[in-house]
Amino acid sequence: MEKEKGKTKEHSREEYVYLSKLYEKAERFDDMIRVIDKIIEMDPHLSKEERNILSVAYKSILSDKRDSWRILSIMEKGEGKKNPSQVANIKEIKSHIESEILKIFENINNKIDKFLLPNAEDPESKVFYLRMKGDQYRYLCEITKDKDFEKNIENAEKEYKKAFKIAEKGLPTINSVRIGLCLNLALFYYEIKGDKKQGYNIAKNAFEESMKCLDNEKCKTKDVLILIQLLKENLIFWNTEMNEEEQN
Repeated sequence: MEKEKGKTKEHSREEYVYLSKLYEKAERFDDMIRVIDKIIEMDPHLSKEERNILSVAYKSILSDKRDSWRILSIMEKGEGKKNPSQVANIKEIKSHIESEILKIFENINNKIDKFLLPNAEDPESKVFYLRMKGDQYRYLCEITKDKDFEKNIENAEKEYKKAFKIAEKGLPTINSVRIGLCLNLALFYYEIKGDKKQGYNIAKNAFEESMKCLDNEKCKTKDVLILIQLLKENLIFWNTEMNEEEQN
């Protein structure tokens, strides 16, 4: 951010929003987070655009670390067979990445619990933040095992269910936040908890309900259409996978 006489220059809320978009294009996600922190300090009642900035910043910074962790996990299995002496080095780097992911998790959950959820006044923002919390626990499930894994599964499911309960009562079926929640909840059940039928059915119901509403041109926003397409792609893949498992 700009410096003015040795101090960080303060901007208006609109300028911070614009800065965050510049940082997104430059893939400077740490800076995006610093900017959204400034916006939250001004007023924790975030607009839809500001909530999306928050989500993109944290999702993007976590995505790189999750990818690195997966690559090292694959290497660990391979080296364990042909070069066991290198496994300790891989585990050390993995442990460092896990600590970074946990730090990010604590950062975003602290923001949501202390500032964002207490000031969320409408169903859409409440669902958005609870879904984000569920997502963070889902990501932690990927890097934990045993008791920690079970605890993260339990917490993810709890946050997703809270969000789903509010969404069912307060949001239309074609709402992008509600559809996004259904997609992520379906992914959680199918890929993390291993309840494939439950995950498939959640996605199938969300897809069918959304399709019923698409006659209304106002509902055909870019966000909604992308999410419906993702639901469709997952349903096709999951249906094929489950049929193959049944045949085997």
